[in-house]
Amino acid sequence: MTGEVSEDFLRILAETETRVRHSAHAHWAATNRMDAINDFATIANLVGGFAVSLLAALPVMYQTLYAPHATVVNASLFVLGGFVSVVSILQAVQRWGERSQNHLSAANAYSSLRRKLEILRLNLPGSAPELNGILDELLRLGETTPAVPGHIWRAAVRKLK
Repeated sequence: MTGEVSEDFLRILAETETRVRHSAHAHWAATNRMDAINDFATIANLVGGFAVSLLAALPVMYQTLYAPHATVVNASLFVLGGFVSVVSILQAVQRWGERSQNHLSAANAYSSLRRKLEILRLNLPGSAPELNGILDELLRLGETTPAVPGHIWRAAVRKLK
């Protein structure tokens, strides 16, 4: 069966499969990383916001308890308020949840392309036009999907080897 298919075709097919597999894995890793960061930032905002609100209400609710510890409470309020503000700003600017969804879409697209390559490999003779279509789709995906940060890409490729 493979006698009817050129060695160049098989080489291109194998290289394309490797690239698609690495891309899918890297986008899955980026999705997981962005989700983890987004979850941490959300929990930090919720817990920190609650703590800031609690510390801000302390002088109003318990004036006698507050007076001897005013310096510690005010310093804690300042530090926690700053932390919550910085995390909130980072979460709004970095948009980790949205970026995670973009990487998830890209990972699904590469996984779909990988299945097409598997089907193409099963029907090798006369499948050069299908490979051209898959290569075109791979080129389009490479241009439209978000970039995977370098450290995540390298870690994903190392895991696949």
